[in-house]
Amino acid sequence: MTRDELAKQVLQGRLLIVGEYRGSRAEDAGYVDKKTGYKVEFIRATHLIECAWYDGVDRVLLTQAFPAAVTTVEQAVATFTFQRGQRYAFYLEWFKRDRGQLLARLSAWEPELIEDSEEAGW
Repeated sequence: MTRDELAKQVLQGRLLIVGEYRGSRAEDAGYVDKKTGYKVEFIRATHLIECAWYDGVDRVLLTQAFPAAVTTVEQAVATFTFQRGQRYAFYLEWFKRDRGQLLARLSAWEPELIEDSEEAGW
């Protein structure tokens, strides 16, 4: 994604965050539905990225819930194609700041690699 493409996405009102990818992990998760009493299980991934926040660097925890077709942690880990140290634009469903930590939920859109700043003329 180039600088112009990124600006276009922001101006269209897309909620996204740009940061340097640091790592991911996947895990089994679940809860009990209070209305039905049934146990709901799913696979959840947590991605750690670093981004500029005010005048410093801060970490952001991005969560991602996988569709029902992904039934094992190994299948979820196989979808992690990010490279550590590269900058990506992550599309978000929501975000919040909780106890000094920025938390966000990834949308269904795939994150896009940001071109190197020297190549893009930033």
